[in-house]
Amino acid sequence: MRHESVLAVCAANVCRSPVIAYLASRQLQSAGFVVPPVLASAGVSARGNVAVCHTMRARLAGEPGWDDLASAHRSSRMTADDVEQAELILAATAAERGAVALMRPDARARSFTLLEAAALAEHAVARGIRGVALEVGALAETMNAQRGRVEPPEPGRWWNLRSGGIGFDIPDAHTSRARHGRVFDTIDDAARRWGASIARLTASA
Repeated sequence: MRHESVLAVCAANVCRSPVIAYLASRQLQSAGFVVPPVLASAGVSARGNVAVCHTMRARLAGEPGWDDLASAHRSSRMTADDVEQAELILAATAAERGAVALMRPDARARSFTLLEAAALAEHAVARGIRGVALEVGALAETMNAQRGRVEPPEPGRWWNLRSGGIGFDIPDAHTSRARHGRVFDTIDDAARRWGASIARLTASA
């Protein structure tokens, strides 16, 4: 059975997107999706060939598969081929989601920030949607259909205004006042929320 293609995107591909890729893969596999143990990740402004941020690497040390992933990872810049091949794209911020759409306008419907994906999936669950096929394309379609029904959180719910994060964004700890620990905890919480919802969405009606 072929693996389905999921892409995680941030700016530099050294901090947020490798963690999103790892945690999202765990949630998808737990729900029964056939995805590779390491999802693809890329950065919209990545310099290339840079290792995972040591702070994020330490946060997941000892977790199954993470140490090998972190050791092997080298940053790469997002390409049009990366976007075209991905059936689901999870970005850290709306700016990076926008960069995806700018590169491939047809990818808009399958591109979400991680926090947005969690909120849209929760809304679909609340509407009673069940029986979604175990295909990331079907999951993306279900989440996309909820757009316009979910309001982004008020600034300050996740971050104070000086941290650089608004709405469904997870800011970069390297370029804002957001702390690595808060960034990691938000990614982890969003991935868990998303995973709990997709497990319910794919359950039999």
